[in-house]
Amino acid sequence: MTAAATITGPQCPHCDIPLTQDWIRTGTIVCPYCSRGFDATVFHPVERKQRVIEVATAGPEGANQCANHVRNAAVTSCQRCGLLICSLCEMNLGEGSLCPSCFDRVRAEGTLRTAVTRYRDYTALGRLTLIAGIVFTFFFLSIPLGAMAMYYGRKGALQRRAEGSSAFGPYTIVVLGLLEIFGGLAFIGFIIWSVTQAGK
Repeated sequence: MTAAATITGPQCPHCDIPLTQDWIRTGTIVCPYCSRGFDATVFHPVERKQRVIEVATAGPEGANQCANHVRNAAVTSCQRCGLLICSLCEMNLGEGSLCPSCFDRVRAEGTLRTAVTRYRDYTALGRLTLIAGIVFTFFFLSIPLGAMAMYYGRKGALQRRAEGSSAFGPYTIVVLGLLEIFGGLAFIGFIIWSVTQAGK
């Protein structure tokens, strides 16, 4: 009887509990364990073109075996722990070769820049869009930027609610975005009124 292998895979960025296959999809996901939301993008790795060489056919130059797959010849070593690994085990995101165990460790520590979990803060995006709408009122951009602020505010409210925190700030952005749209319409109306008065 063989020992059960450790299952590794995508985890919730808030509670670090592994997600089952049916929860892995692109978009906003609410963790079934901690009920907090996060944005996710499913990664489809490029199919490997190299052939896995078995130790028996590798010859004298490739006689070292992989530490995880005894029948496979090692093609490199892990830059972190020095373990010999085959092409199936090699995890390389542009910062050197790592074995699967070290890759999981550096990803959990956040020291691997290419594997850092990104978080989209919709409330901050709404606040920025709202300020941009006020700044660019004279360029008639307050209406579309106000609508964008309302959209981000609503998304931010849903995000905060999923995280279990107060949604007062995002809802304030929604209200101010609506006022910004009305202000932009009033400004355009004033310009049209001024032009018609000047033409009389």
